[in-house]
Amino acid sequence: MPGAAGYGASPASQFSVGDAISYGWNRFKENALPWILTILIALVVSGVIGWIGNVSSDYGRVLWINLLFGIISAIVGYVFQGAFVRGALDEVDGNKPAIGNFFRLNFGPVIITALLVAIGTYIGLILLIIPGIIFAFLAYWSLTFVVDRDLDPIAGIKASFSVISKNAGPLFLLALASIGLNIVGAILCLVGLLVSIPVTIIASTYAYRFFTGGQIAPAGVAGSQAPPPYPPNQQY
Repeated sequence: MPGAAGYGASPASQFSVGDAISYGWNRFKENALPWILTILIALVVSGVIGWIGNVSSDYGRVLWINLLFGIISAIVGYVFQGAFVRGALDEVDGNKPAIGNFFRLNFGPVIITALLVAIGTYIGLILLIIPGIIFAFLAYWSLTFVVDRDLDPIAGIKASFSVISKNAGPLFLLALASIGLNIVGAILCLVGLLVSIPVTIIASTYAYRFFTGGQIAPAGVAGSQAPPPYPPNQQY
């Protein structure tokens, strides 16, 4: 497995989807509880917001109430997206994130980045669907760049487009594998998503570090120090 030679070692030159998924599974199973609890918290919070919105809309002004709670729900969703990315980055750094560690975020850039990606995807979906799928694929690491390297939202999206477009083949296969795993997770009474979501997010973050030349901690090793900061002006 790439990175198995020790923390700080260079990954193998050949990327493998199987290695990425295996890495995600091995890291997850060593620290499953915080991941599962964070996902459950996300589901509960989203459910409560949705329930309050539905109850409130029964008292009139349905459009405004639905809009308000739709915005709140979207923002909460963006925060949890960033939280999952933060947790996955901790995993590839060789640390076991506790629940609080998931939310060590600069919330403003995270929310703006997720919003821009959502808008771009939506516009692309309107334009015959396929452009939206392509945009979502190329922008998938936008949040990862923003959280990991403190890039601004536009720079994060540009960096994601650059790296993913240069490695589209293997990353497309990883995306298909991740979608397949999450479909299986959903079929298993949704309980399987508590496993498949963390595994696929960590696998994607493994691939992110692989293709950006970042360091990857060996699976199953905890407590390592985080890698040194990346050069702030690195171009992609």
